Amino acid sequence: MNCEHCGKPLKDAQYNATESLKSCPNCSKIDGHQHIYYNYPEAFGTTELRSTMTHPDGPQSYCNACRADSPETPEPINCEDRDG
Repeated sequence: MNCEHCGKPLKDAQYNATESLKSCPNCSKIDGHQHIYYNYPEAFGTTELRSTMTHPDGPQSYCNACRADSPETPEPINCEDRDG
């Protein structure tokens, strides 16, 4: 399933232009219409185990709430509002 706003797959994490927001594939899948973004890295966390050339800080794929690392879900930002 693709995002109704940007057309990219909901299952693939996306970043905004400044990489200050990242989408959570699980939250996006649950929404079913568009990518759901949260502040990055605060809402995701990082680990050396996930480090890549593109993202050396090693971002977690799912947000902290989806990974049960935090009982609180941060304020979501819809794909259509991510850069505005």
